[in-house]
Amino acid sequence: MLFTIQRFLEDTFERRGLADPDQYAVSVANLYDQRRFTQSRSSFLTTMHGLRTSFFRANTELDRSSFERDLVTLLDRRFQKKSLAVL
Repeated sequence: MLFTIQRFLEDTFERRGLADPDQYAVSVANLYDQRRFTQSRSSFLTTMHGLRTSFFRANTELDRSSFERDLVTLLDRRFQKKSLAVL
């Protein structure tokens, strides 16, 4: 499922015309796959906010906090039900 999440993020960034100079999509996909289903939403957002990245410097029009909240919502909508079925 990790590669599915990564590809989904890469496609999402590409559709929005966002630069990903340090593979932020890969970092978020790894984190989401490893920790999302063991942490609450707020705890996961805190962990996600701690990722070191140049993604937001390359995309200055984004507000990091709101972008991350929207991204987690999007990922949860797409992947959480499938992952919970496996558990």
